[in-house]
Amino acid sequence: MNALTLILTLLCLLLSACSKNPADSPNAHDTRFELLEGGADTCVLDTRTQLIWQQKTTEAGLNNADNTYSWFDPDEAVGELDYRGVEDGGVCTASQCDTWHYVQAVNRDGYCGHQDWRMPSKDELFSISDLRRAATPPTINTEFFPNTRAAEYWSGNDYSFQYDTAWAWNFEYGHDRVDWKKEAKLVRLVRGTAGPLEAVKE
Repeated sequence: MNALTLILTLLCLLLSACSKNPADSPNAHDTRFELLEGGADTCVLDTRTQLIWQQKTTEAGLNNADNTYSWFDPDEAVGELDYRGVEDGGVCTASQCDTWHYVQAVNRDGYCGHQDWRMPSKDELFSISDLRRAATPPTINTEFFPNTRAAEYWSGNDYSFQYDTAWAWNFEYGHDRVDWKKEAKLVRLVRGTAGPLEAVKE
C-alpha cells in the first residue's frame, strides 16, 4: 500500500464516509420485504424468513393500529394458578379485546385471503425489529409496516418462570420484556413457518 492510498484510507475512516454502506441506513429501502395484496387488505412478506405479517391501519376495525388486547389462551393450564390470562382486557373494536379472541376474529374475517393467522413468537417479532432505528423509533421499517407504534406488542410466548406473565416485544427500544397477561398491549399477527431464526438473547 503506497503512502497516498494509506492517507486516503485513514481519511475515509476518520470521516466515516467510506466505511458505511448507504444500504445500512435506517432510512434505506429494505429489499427483504414485499407487499402482498389480498382482496382489500395488504400484508407483508419477509423474504428472509418467509413469514407473512399483518399490516396495521388507522381505520376503525380489526386492523386498527391502536387496538389493545390482554393476553389470553384458553388452552393454558387451569387450576389453583390460572395461566390462561385475562379475557377482554384491552380496548379495541370488532372483536373481544384479548389475544385469543382477536386471532379468531381475524381468521373468520379472512384477512389478506388467509385464515391461519396466529400470535408471533418473540423471536419472530425480533426478526422484523430494526435496531438501527432505536434513536428514532419505532424500531421497524415503517415503509412496509406503517402505523407501527413505539410501544409493546404481545408475543404468543408465556413466561414459564413467573405465574400469569408473557413476553412482549418493545418497538420503542427494540427488546423483549415480561409483563402480566392482564396488561393491555398492541398485537401484530403472523402466518407461515419461519426457517431458523436468531434467538433473542435473554
